[in-house]
Amino acid sequence: MTESEQPRAESDAGRPPEGGDDDERSRSWGICREFMMRLPIAGVVISIVDLGGHRSTVAATDVIAARWDEIELEVGAGPLRDTVVTATAQVIPDVRAGVLNPLLASHFDDLGVRAVFAFPLNLGSATVGVAGLYTTTPGELTAEDLRTAIQLARSVTVPAVRAALRLAAHDDANDSRDATDTRQTPELRREVHQATGMISAQLDVTMTEAFARLRAHAVASERSIMAIAADVVGGGVSFVDLD
Repeated sequence: MTESEQPRAESDAGRPPEGGDDDERSRSWGICREFMMRLPIAGVVISIVDLGGHRSTVAATDVIAARWDEIELEVGAGPLRDTVVTATAQVIPDVRAGVLNPLLASHFDDLGVRAVFAFPLNLGSATVGVAGLYTTTPGELTAEDLRTAIQLARSVTVPAVRAALRLAAHDDANDSRDATDTRQTPELRREVHQATGMISAQLDVTMTEAFARLRAHAVASERSIMAIAADVVGGGVSFVDLD
């Protein structure tokens, strides 16, 4: 186990990364704290699924964790998605082992991520989100670590849902931010949802088809899905013209 994967010291794990000075996001980042303290991991991302089935990040310990969630949104596959769909944990002790979507595995390799683990956030019988953990060296979590991760996923479910509601209602002062902003603690991807709705109206297609078009255009143009969504919402891109 490398030094970077040792559980963080309490003084570090209890506060957001540098740049996370927004009160709402500082509270949200704190949801990740126990994972970092109690497990031999390098980072955590926590996402909540809205009523439309869209997954949005509410907390992440670092830019790599946040990027993981975004890459899955772009690729349309991955352990976070599979966990939400199947309501079961996904354990990938080596991202190079050939079990992942090749494009996703390539992105992980570029990020230095070597193992990923995802655990459902359940309220009753409903899966409302997912906690994703990553390490920078391949290897299994121990049985005890897996039990701890499952327990922590249960304990953060309600705080994560509350954080999602706070962030969704929060009138963020940075709505006009550059779409390539890489702050370490991401906000809900409201622009992705807004853009999906606009594309649905432009093309007279379902929201599912509209989101698929948005994702496909992001992959084809080799840009972040967030950047494309911002262009759509800002009026810079019309899918009528693209279609």
